[in-house]
Amino acid sequence: MATNTMDTCFRIAVLGAKNVGKTSLITRLTKKDFREKYNPTIEALFRYDIPTSETSCTKLEILDTAGDFEFPDMLRTAIRNSNAFTLVFDLSDPIRTFREVETLRQWILEERRDEVPIIVIGNKADLNSEQDTTDNKIIDAIVSIDWGCPYITTSAKDDVNISDMYDAVCKGLNIKTEPKPVINGGCKKETSKKFKFRRLSLF
Repeated sequence: MATNTMDTCFRIAVLGAKNVGKTSLITRLTKKDFREKYNPTIEALFRYDIPTSETSCTKLEILDTAGDFEFPDMLRTAIRNSNAFTLVFDLSDPIRTFREVETLRQWILEERRDEVPIIVIGNKADLNSEQDTTDNKIIDAIVSIDWGCPYITTSAKDDVNISDMYDAVCKGLNIKTEPKPVINGGCKKETSKKFKFRRLSLF
């Protein structure tokens, strides 16, 4: 009988301003759950297992971070120790929250000399019925053309494009997944764990 093994471990830092839905996106992905109530996060670590064959998995550690640069030392540590980044802004408040994404990307470029995957997420599509707004088109051009990063619009509440976010992270990290990913299963049985603790511009 084959022994299940863990191939490797990657850490993904989820960054963005307060109340853009970082925690909601993570819990929708890892637990298939959504909660309306907003609870500010200082820092939390979620674990997510990706089957890469019948006998092995790759582990993702998803780091949920505080918004608005409240803890700059923790933020710098997260940037230095992560393998990929998901930068989240609020589609219903794009100018203010995308400005945070621009700043966070600049921090990543300054702290890291190596190339790391960056995925930009416009969340709360359920609150923005017009996806083809001027602001959204400009943001799409900045992210996709200027930065060369994947840009995905999501709704954690309505479970829209969460799988696209997952696929973009896996592609950025060169993780080849099984056709039907299993969350915290399929490998050694494990309980989901959470630990508390040219440049275009809109402006």
